[in-house]
Amino acid sequence: MIKSYDFVPFLKCKVYHESGNLEGRIPIKVKVLTPIHIFSGHFRVQDNGKIYREFIKINGRPVIPGTSFKGCVRAIAESLSYSCLQNSSRDGRMPENKWHGGQQKCIICDMFGSMGNKSKVQFNDLMAVNYKTEVRGIPRSFRPHPESNYYMENGKYKGYKFYKHGINGIQPSGPILCEFVNAGSEFEGEVIYRGLTDEQVRLLCFALGLSGDIQPKIGYGKPYFYGSIEINSQPEWADKAREYVNECDDEVKKNISALIRILNYSNALKSYEG
Repeated sequence: MIKSYDFVPFLKCKVYHESGNLEGRIPIKVKVLTPIHIFSGHFRVQDNGKIYREFIKINGRPVIPGTSFKGCVRAIAESLSYSCLQNSSRDGRMPENKWHGGQQKCIICDMFGSMGNKSKVQFNDLMAVNYKTEVRGIPRSFRPHPESNYYMENGKYKGYKFYKHGINGIQPSGPILCEFVNAGSEFEGEVIYRGLTDEQVRLLCFALGLSGDIQPKIGYGKPYFYGSIEINSQPEWADKAREYVNECDDEVKKNISALIRILNYSNALKSYEG
């Protein structure tokens, strides 16, 4: 069986002692590569009487909520830095050295916030500016089974899980009807930060995919090759993203290479050629 996901190894947690005063706005443009669905919580009825899950909208326009966007970017940033696992239980299957003291912060807690700590990065909603929607039926999703051999290695979890890209046309069909925003659609918005260090700004830009090395996945249906997006901004922010790669240490570079193997969309296209 071909797995639709792979893992980026855990890096140990380090307390982040740096303090920053940088602030700025990063304009964001998102291009949909494979159809995306983000559930509004509401169901609609088609003319044929079938019920489908509606894409979240504001004033009738599809929107990628800032909370969804933040979660996507944070997961990438965690895998590429010396961050903690603040929401995980400490059982024997978890890696060691992934926690810090309650009053301390890792680089990610300092950037994105944690219990009692306000986020220094604000993710605004991304509004659709050019889009087309379609109701599609996809297979049922089931909860992960992290106790399986796919997730484990030598009795420990392998690392951060990321879903692979696929080309349009290979997505399987199924009984769950969802409203998707189709490939080629575009969204726009911005990310605002206050109080970051140079290192954190570079990490943020790379985690957004602004260097062009990675294309994140977002929304529902990622195991079925939905949810691939390309994020772009102005050249200065792409340069910041590349600086993170150039200036990080060898351990982080290894994780960057591992993530690129999973989340580079061009690599996915090449794997389906021929």
